[in-house]
Amino acid sequence: MGRMTNKSNAKLKIHLENDQLIMYGTSNESSGCVLRGALSLRLKKPTSFKSMVLSFYGTMSVSWSQYYSVLGNGYERKYSDHRTLINHKWTFLPLQAHNKHHLLEAGYHSYEFELVLPGTLPESTHVAEYYIVQYQMKAVAERSGFLQPNYTTRHEIHLSRQKLSLSTDYFDPVTVANHWPDKLDYEISLPTKVYNHGDIIPVTIQALPLAPNLQVRYISCTFKEYMTCRAINGWFNGKNKSHGRIIHYTRRDQERQQQQNMWSTVMHIKVPESLTDIQCDAHNDSVRVRHKLKFVMSIENEDGHISELRAILPVVIAITNSIERLPAYEETGRTMPYDPVLMMALIRRSTESTIIDNQIVHLLPQRRHNEIIPRSSSSRNSGMLPSYSSLTTTVDVADSNGDSDEDDDGDEGEHYLGRSLPSYDEIY
Repeated sequence: MGRMTNKSNAKLKIHLENDQLIMYGTSNESSGCVLRGALSLRLKKPTSFKSMVLSFYGTMSVSWSQYYSVLGNGYERKYSDHRTLINHKWTFLPLQAHNKHHLLEAGYHSYEFELVLPGTLPESTHVAEYYIVQYQMKAVAERSGFLQPNYTTRHEIHLSRQKLSLSTDYFDPVTVANHWPDKLDYEISLPTKVYNHGDIIPVTIQALPLAPNLQVRYISCTFKEYMTCRAINGWFNGKNKSHGRIIHYTRRDQERQQQQNMWSTVMHIKVPESLTDIQCDAHNDSVRVRHKLKFVMSIENEDGHISELRAILPVVIAITNSIERLPAYEETGRTMPYDPVLMMALIRRSTESTIIDNQIVHLLPQRRHNEIIPRSSSSRNSGMLPSYSSLTTTVDVADSNGDSDEDDDGDEGEHYLGRSLPSYDEIY
């Protein structure tokens, strides 16, 4: 019989610097990325544990069906392929011999972790029931008593991939135009081809009737996601498996006009904010994900005959606005390097409001706390750590010789450039 999980006497939580990780470049180009954070445990009373383990794992699941016919009787057989992409464990409290236990005092306990992920890992992708790649972290604090419940928590990680560089064509306006002789001229345009989650895509549509009494009845736009699973490793009976879903649909009707006029409108297409509602564009050995805007324009001739014009505009859904380029080598010095003291300050900042027995545990002095780390309600409740850059805009560190920043160019993001990081006492 498995152990029960309970969070009544403890709060076990995974804090991440970022749960949306990005690989830059193809699997052959990317140098990978870093998963970094800390596991925190708050106890109301002294508690014994057998062990405490944090795991990070990634899996790939592929499923398909094949139809067979034997002597006129048909039947369907299901196939599946499950693979472990990565599996890494951190042991913070190891199992001990002779049934010995670890006794942790009441209060706050934290354990840092860091893992460099290889650039060959595939992106997080979900193609119906056919192809699923997902990454997750799981922490288990195993209690010492048989009837005492373990403490367990999980956190999903989303892994995306961006091209190392994109040509300027991706960021130039995109236009499709056509001429239907003696009927209609039309033009559909976008300000750019690349969009992110939560963006609004403004679509400008113009149509000029060329025939007398020709009317534009309506124009519709379907925002669609196309996914193709490649038939490798013996998958899908040797045939690529395709799947699509509609992300957004809108239609704009046009009132009848007595005279020939230019017809113009702007449609606003919402890109969903959730990574599950729309995926990023992807193109690897196993799967390809693309996005298109499909337009249908309905027109009515003078004799009442109805015709349709169709057009397609591809768009790219990216995970971040920084897709345009990677930082130059000389710019990397402007960001703060990883420092465990700062990491712990961020973790304490994200959990400092938790109350145990009506007392706030490990609360930083309020004045110093506000000066060092600005409060953010969104990061406090989401389990995400504030970024290191949020510290650079609020902490001024004097040079080792005590001189002032007379030569500083005024860029607050460069306070740590060429200087030592603050000491532990300066933070606390």
